Amino acid sequence: MAQSNSYRKTQIALHWLMFILFVVALATIEYRGTVPKETGQALRDSLRGIHISAGLLVFVLAFVRFEERIRLGTPPVLGDARWQVVSAHLLHWALYALMFALPITGIIFSQAGGRSVALFGLELPTMIAQNPDLRNAVREVHETLGNAVYFLVGLHVLASLWHHYVVKDDTLRRMLPSCCKKGCCNKGDAANS
Repeated sequence: MAQSNSYRKTQIALHWLMFILFVVALATIEYRGTVPKETGQALRDSLRGIHISAGLLVFVLAFVRFEERIRLGTPPVLGDARWQVVSAHLLHWALYALMFALPITGIIFSQAGGRSVALFGLELPTMIAQNPDLRNAVREVHETLGNAVYFLVGLHVLASLWHHYVVKDDTLRRMLPSCCKKGCCNKGDAANS
């Protein structure tokens, strides 16, 4: 299959939707940690529910993204240096691994702790019996993977900005929505040309 030089609209939409879901999942769980257990249990439960629903949506959409990536391919990595191409592929595959591993460990962590897991109120079947030792072990893994998201997404953003402002190629532009490609994001570039 011949590769296009740009991403398809569905690939762009999925990219940004999943970014938003990651932000929601991370922001709600971080905020939940600041809410006192004694006085804010209802809010804590709501934040947990939002965190889980966002995480499960990431999981579902990861399958869609992965299928699209296999079926439609992706544009070639811009840049001639082999280290750039290898780094880009490693970073993308690490992000895919997180999109699958975080929700799976979250489900195991919750169910091993005796809690149900629901996507917008629809409860998932219980697959793991309550097991405090497993819960504690998987919790560590889940939190470590969650922290890895900050690092990998940060690296992804920095690489995109480096390509845009230093290398001055289309790496960032080809993942932007159409409205940005036509105006708001390119105004400064026209002046610099």
